[in-house]
Amino acid sequence: METVGYIFFSNLLYSFQMLDYKISYTQAHHHFINIELTINHVDEIMEKELSLQLPAWRPGRYTLQNFAKNIAQFNVFDENDKPLEFSKATKDNWRVKTKGAKTVKVHYTYYANQMDAGGCYVDEKQIYLNFICCCLEVKNRPDSMYRVHIEMPSRYKIACALEQKTEKTQGKDRHFLIATNFFHLIDSPLIASDTLQHKSYKVANSEANFHIWIQGDWKIDFEKAVNEFQKFTQDQIALFKDFPSTDYHFMFQILPYSKYHGVEHCHSTVITLGADYDMDGVARYNDFLGISSHELFHFWNIMRIRPKELMPYDLSKETYFKTGFVAEGLTTYYGDYILCRSGVWSQEYYLKDFETLLKRHFHNNGRLNLSVADSSYDLWLDGYELGIPNRKSSIYVEGAMAAFILDMKLRKSSNHEKSLDTVMVKLWKNYGKKGIGYSLEDYHNVVDEIAGEHIKDYFETCIYSPNALDIHLKEAFDFIGIEKEFIHNENEIERRLGLKTVFQTNGVNNGYFVVGFSPTSEVAKFLTVNDEIIAINSYKLDAINPNTILKKAVKDGKQEIEISFFRDNQLHTITTKYDENQYPNIKLTMKEDASEEQKENLRKWLMPLS
Repeated sequence: METVGYIFFSNLLYSFQMLDYKISYTQAHHHFINIELTINHVDEIMEKELSLQLPAWRPGRYTLQNFAKNIAQFNVFDENDKPLEFSKATKDNWRVKTKGAKTVKVHYTYYANQMDAGGCYVDEKQIYLNFICCCLEVKNRPDSMYRVHIEMPSRYKIACALEQKTEKTQGKDRHFLIATNFFHLIDSPLIASDTLQHKSYKVANSEANFHIWIQGDWKIDFEKAVNEFQKFTQDQIALFKDFPSTDYHFMFQILPYSKYHGVEHCHSTVITLGADYDMDGVARYNDFLGISSHELFHFWNIMRIRPKELMPYDLSKETYFKTGFVAEGLTTYYGDYILCRSGVWSQEYYLKDFETLLKRHFHNNGRLNLSVADSSYDLWLDGYELGIPNRKSSIYVEGAMAAFILDMKLRKSSNHEKSLDTVMVKLWKNYGKKGIGYSLEDYHNVVDEIAGEHIKDYFETCIYSPNALDIHLKEAFDFIGIEKEFIHNENEIERRLGLKTVFQTNGVNNGYFVVGFSPTSEVAKFLTVNDEIIAINSYKLDAINPNTILKKAVKDGKQEIEISFFRDNQLHTITTKYDENQYPNIKLTMKEDASEEQKENLRKWLMPLS
């Protein structure tokens, strides 16, 4: 008798806690999906008003995205399909008057036409959902589980970290995805298609199953990819000595156009890459490896080692924090560094990749205006747009520079007994593993503890203040016997004019639009952002000839050049001097006179952990 009562109570509790979503679509080429949320037992717990909240932003992109703009045909009904009164409390919050209803059914459509690593996209070939974009949270039921049924072709395979179940409903087998709470749901993206490619692998130091899912037109060499994924996965787990998950999913959207975007989740990542016809090329394939290593590192750093301001997430409004350089900068550094030390990348390729990072550092004069900590705080302002000229630093690039400098500093002071690895392990044990958020002060204190001293100069110059970092970078590279050399930029517009430009054409008219400039450029005394350069020395510009035109001017011994450009739809022509070496590129090479100690430091830095 007691057992029967317990089972009845458990089923009732399960029913109370379970919220049901049904997602369907009819004309996939229009990209609209139909969503129905069913909330039961409303009358039994006397909920007079329901608060339904759609997230305004998503973890991994710290800017308001206002997903509610994609919602249409919003209606609410009771169990008898009688309309219920509702109103909007904010741009993404709805309030429903229940009026004694036993069940509340919320119907709406969502426009799923955003193909990136954080969006939703539906067409005739696939269903791709980030539930954070399209699913409402029932704020009255914070402990509720969520059950999702998607009406789709039976031949479709599903890539998703959520538990999958088949249940009898009205005499039919129905496939469900089960989430333990709302965050679990919105942190678990899904791809469903009949063209999904799949391969799983394991590594020596973990019982977890790792999955690689490929959606798109790329016949990947799985044997090669798995071998490389195993190497960087094993190295990352060897670093933290822990991987608290039974499964992890790499979910790739391989697209027919250029794309590079990844979003981290607790048990998966979605990565959009393209173009598909170039995926086997050296550069794009290494992008495939680099972004995968980066996103896996987020499994620890940000998904679990998380700023205290994001514990828990409040997805209804901005949440400001200054440790974005830890979350993204350290991850940017480690993502590529681990590919080298695990043997996936050669030392030569890694140094070339590092040159690109250094180029982004030195070409961004915003690093001299805003510190990486302040740029972290300003993510909500302009962190994901170009912004005004020379205003901000990049938390990815400057954070990676600061991480590299700190790694070398710790290794040098301890003869490699301590490093940035030691800092990451400490952050994991003290914060991530315990589910405790860390502050900027906590990070500073952990670094000081590992260093065995208060390294005030590092934090003041690399983190808290805008700084060129030249001296710190020179010391860091010198420690491992690497020579950093500035060389001429092959892009003559950048080198001679000191301008960052984007080429645009309508098939008849061509122009180079100015998107940035060097403060020391001669040409920047006259030209600025949004000016459209159409001719140099009376030559009409096309996609490839500026280099030839500018080289000819230099070869002919001309001291000045003539530039024709449009500003506010009016034509201007100016004559000005040109520069010798704006926006230089960077070359990293092993010093010819490197000492044995420097060579040994380099070897230890790149030594694999596993």
